[in-house]
Amino acid sequence: MDLPIIFIDTKQQCLDHNVTEKLPATIKVLDGKTNNVADSSKATPYEIGIKVRGEHAAKFSKPTYSIEFHDSTGKDINVSLLGLPPSDDWVLHGPYIDKSMVRNSFGHWLFRQTGHYSPRTKYFDLYINGLYRGVYVLIERIKRGKYRVNVSKLKETDIEGDNLTGGYIWTIDRNHTDYLIPTKTELKFETSDGVRVLLRYPKRDKLAKEQEEYIQNYLNELEALFKDGKNGSGYENYVDVASAADYILLEELTQIRDAYVVNFFMYKPKDKTDDQGNKTTGKITLGPPWNFYLAFNNGTVKKSSNDEKTETDSTFGFRDTGNWLIEQIYNGYTHSGFNTYMPAKWLIEIWKDSVFQIEIQKRWAELRSGVWHTKTMDAYLDSMKTYLKSAAERNFKRWPNLGKISGTQDGDPEPMKYCDSSRNSTFRMAMAGNNADTWDGEFEHVRITVKERMKKMDELFGFTEPANPVVFEPIIHEPDWQAEMGDTSKAHIEASNLSRLSPTNYFVVNGNRIEVQTDIGGTFAIVDLNGAVLYKTRIKTGVTTLAVPTNARNKHWIATLNGKMMNR
Repeated sequence: MDLPIIFIDTKQQCLDHNVTEKLPATIKVLDGKTNNVADSSKATPYEIGIKVRGEHAAKFSKPTYSIEFHDSTGKDINVSLLGLPPSDDWVLHGPYIDKSMVRNSFGHWLFRQTGHYSPRTKYFDLYINGLYRGVYVLIERIKRGKYRVNVSKLKETDIEGDNLTGGYIWTIDRNHTDYLIPTKTELKFETSDGVRVLLRYPKRDKLAKEQEEYIQNYLNELEALFKDGKNGSGYENYVDVASAADYILLEELTQIRDAYVVNFFMYKPKDKTDDQGNKTTGKITLGPPWNFYLAFNNGTVKKSSNDEKTETDSTFGFRDTGNWLIEQIYNGYTHSGFNTYMPAKWLIEIWKDSVFQIEIQKRWAELRSGVWHTKTMDAYLDSMKTYLKSAAERNFKRWPNLGKISGTQDGDPEPMKYCDSSRNSTFRMAMAGNNADTWDGEFEHVRITVKERMKKMDELFGFTEPANPVVFEPIIHEPDWQAEMGDTSKAHIEASNLSRLSPTNYFVVNGNRIEVQTDIGGTFAIVDLNGAVLYKTRIKTGVTTLAVPTNARNKHWIATLNGKMMNR
């Protein structure tokens, strides 16, 4: 086959959404130049825990799974899968409602194009208990680590000074009535604005009281900048403005149905003080993004019914996606009458700030002139379409839902082994999409949707796309960690010896001076949005300070290193 193959054996146990704790199972991974089911004995075996994940998506006939790798004693171990950097847990995403099968990969690729980390993805064919389950997508979990969210490890003893200030990772999530019931592993709390936060790192059992109070106070201080008649002055001391611009642009471009209110990840790095007493504040950084299967015009939901002619439920299709989504959530919204979603009001206030609007318009121009140019996106989508063509044929032979409204509790032509179908709920939530009769039609719907949205955002920002992209890629330098490790067949790989995606290639402009930080060196250039080179020079690794050339002053330009975009 053209894709890797993953085989999972649940040891004759039922694996469905009713199973809430991870089941012990085995996994085998076959990842060669060509792969054949008959060669399963040649696959690399591991012990895992596995369960179905998601809320509505857990009840799809082709669900998504969480897996966690264990050694023989049950201890978590880090494993590299399909060439990705090692981790102990992963997501096996089953694209079912997303019949293009590309939305999650495309969304994360878009954010990586801005120079930020976003979970990497790999496609594979999945077999569970000997039955083909279709094309799946391996996705990295969002978690702290050198190859993922690169914040400092926070120990329970880090309760004062710079050590107390990071790192933290959290999400804004939905307001279920049972929200304040503590989870086993994660702290939940409300900010002064009533925003409900789920602290993803550190875990509850590793969190000191001082740390809990610190992150809550930090968020409350940010919210206070916009209360009691204050205009938000100083928010840039709390929030990484560049990340806010890129995250907002991504949410607006992809039109995630629950943008800004569900699965909204943020993190805060540690403050640092150098030997001279100069302090660098670790600011709230927005992202990485998560969950694009209802993005790119795939988020309309039908009323629960087996009748495919049922009208759209307006409580789910709540926002006018022709305009700015962020301007439609100020007071939150009611989701199908039972969940209230509360956004971070400070983010909406930042969006309305005139200085921020200038910066985000400039950033849009930079991205659209290069890494988000129409031709750049077309090249990516063309390559994915070629890569997935044969796999799509297999998948939709297994799951013949093209041209149909699909959703929870759909029938399975080949039901999961060891499960009693009577355990499933009879409630069906049908989710609408493009519902093309062919995979090609579904795939091209994504392309058409993103181009229409780019055109609309160009109009809203007053921008005209140049004829050709200035750059195709950002600088995201990823070391060859496999070569560093030598023996890649080991199940347990020490991540401490690995370096993360390079975060050390960026530039800062101070007046007419530009400071370039790089760990790779090479040809540095300043290029205008039409591709004309305004300045070029060779620089070494480390910090280089240059004068902004006269012909680039008071002009919009992009900084490049070795032909790739650098970020501020």
